[in-house]
Amino acid sequence: MKKIKPMADKATKPLIIPVFVMNSGCPHRCIFCNQKITAGNYPEKISADFFEREVISYLSWNKDKSRPVEIAFYGGSFTGMARTYQEELLSLAQGYIEKGLVHSIRISTRPDYINTDILALLKKYDVSTVEIGAQSFVDEVLERARRGHRTGDSINAIHVLREAGLQTGVHLMVGLPGDSEEGFNYSLQKTIEIKPDTVRIHPVVVLRDTALAEEFQQGTYQPLQFAEAVSLCKSAWLKLAAAGIRVIRIGLQITKEMENEGAILAGPIHPAFGNLVLSAIFYEETVKVLNRLSPKPAEIRFELHNQDVSTFRGWQNNNINSIKKLYPLAEIEVGVSAQQKRGVISITAGQGQSLQAVIPGIA
Repeated sequence: MKKIKPMADKATKPLIIPVFVMNSGCPHRCIFCNQKITAGNYPEKISADFFEREVISYLSWNKDKSRPVEIAFYGGSFTGMARTYQEELLSLAQGYIEKGLVHSIRISTRPDYINTDILALLKKYDVSTVEIGAQSFVDEVLERARRGHRTGDSINAIHVLREAGLQTGVHLMVGLPGDSEEGFNYSLQKTIEIKPDTVRIHPVVVLRDTALAEEFQQGTYQPLQFAEAVSLCKSAWLKLAAAGIRVIRIGLQITKEMENEGAILAGPIHPAFGNLVLSAIFYEETVKVLNRLSPKPAEIRFELHNQDVSTFRGWQNNNINSIKKLYPLAEIEVGVSAQQKRGVISITAGQGQSLQAVIPGIA
């Protein structure tokens, strides 16, 4: 059967089938890493039977058959694993492409584990996207985090992958030991310069049984405060969006293991952290537009795409409550429009005033 090519419609989010290789290919353990907690209960080695069960489970769950499907190998450093193991997993994934059930393959790896031999292997098995665990572009921060690579490795990896025609992603962490707001902003600027296709960002949390946990318990490391983490991630989203770079995730996905008592010792963690960041952006951009209304209206109606409504309202309706405090005499309505584009808020107010707020990086 002819292989299906990855769908070009970036607005259509693919169904990701995650397969965690659990530190495989990693030369050592980073200061913050405990994948038994962040990834969940995956085996040390992925067998063919386990792989088949995972993929079939996700495909059975997927109700939207028009949605693109992607198998993603996360955790560890995929291209640092034994070549036979890489080929075994890639061959299993490619089999689903040949059956027409999966559109593409994605891997994540270290920036210093990219070379011409690896590129040839990835292209042989139709890997479409490679995400690089840069984490920071400050060498001193990388050294303290025990990453074992330097800034130049990340820059070179993205360049080489792009030249090979692959989609690229960069992972960044905010709040790493030895980092600062200035350092994180520098990392953002370097990311913008190398222009990956996508970025993931998450704040550092202190996990049990890590070197960072020891530093925290000894008082030599303090994680970011929650509000600070939200503010830095909000700023990152806006800067990356302005540069045309998509942010595909903010914050860690909560696993069952993370919910166990004592799994997370400290840090800005929330089951909807990314949504909180986006809600803050929605609120900020909306208020900018509302400030242009004159005089203050007796009623304000907002119309949004249905997928934006909950983010616009904010966690526990906080955004709406804050708007009501700004306009205590106004009647506030929130509606859904089938014609509304994602990331666009249409605002109508008294005396025929009609304005729009556009949220960067959503559409």
